[in-house]
Amino acid sequence: MDKTLDAQFLRVEKALATLVASISTYNPNPVLAHDLVAADQELSHGLADLATHQANYARIQSLKNTSSDLDAQIKGSLQLLSSTRSELLSTPATTFPSTTTPVSYTDLLSYARRISKFTLPPTYREAQPTPEPEGTGTQTNGTVTPTAPSNGAVVNAAEPPVTPIQADTDKTSLPPIIAEWLNPHASAPGFVPWPTEETIRRGALASIQVLIDQGEDPATFDPKRSAELEAERKRLEEEGERAKEEQQEAERAKQEQRMREEYARREAMGAAGQKVEEKPKVFTGLDLLDDMDDDDE
Repeated sequence: MDKTLDAQFLRVEKALATLVASISTYNPNPVLAHDLVAADQELSHGLADLATHQANYARIQSLKNTSSDLDAQIKGSLQLLSSTRSELLSTPATTFPSTTTPVSYTDLLSYARRISKFTLPPTYREAQPTPEPEGTGTQTNGTVTPTAPSNGAVVNAAEPPVTPIQADTDKTSLPPIIAEWLNPHASAPGFVPWPTEETIRRGALASIQVLIDQGEDPATFDPKRSAELEAERKRLEEEGERAKEEQQEAERAKQEQRMREEYARREAMGAAGQKVEEKPKVFTGLDLLDDMDDDDE
């Protein structure tokens, strides 16, 4: 491109010099002027081609930079894939046995339903404000008469009532009303995100622990036998509860029998004492003769 432009500039210079020389010798030639115009047009086309060449060169440089960036990104992606593949191959895979028991969706839903109460705390509702009493006095003829205390204590009207805040000013702790107002969630029931020990003892974990204590492997244990043992465990629990209820019922019956006997004994003692006090007098006839003798005297 540089050589082409140099040739075009040289042609323009020669045509211009020839035209100037012809004019200086007072022998102008129109052909020389046409040669200068043609050389100038050729130079203009060369300059336009130079601008196009520079734009194409800038575009090529931009594409080269983009290509190098994409090559670096591809290399980084390939390196990441290679390292990820190496990590995946080095990760120990879990081999599931061929005798795996499939789990139905009903069991999954049942399990989710059972653990749902341990995933969120119970609903907490703030206590509703209690309405204040209308008054402790009795209104008569437009005046309020204070009621006297039932225990006979004398109430002095000049002394202001003692509020809980005044009574607790000498203590370091806040009054319950203010503490409740500052922390309304303090009285909320505690939330523990796991079942209680009694619940675990009644669940499947207890059955698995029983199998382990008996030397059985829970993974290779027969489900039918497990169901039989579970039924046997439930039956024993029911029998134990039934025996406990029967024992409590027998103790309750014995206590009621003792109470009835004690009540009958007390009734018998009370009736015997009343008969002794109300014993009638025996009429012998001598008292009447004594009264008659007194009248004669």
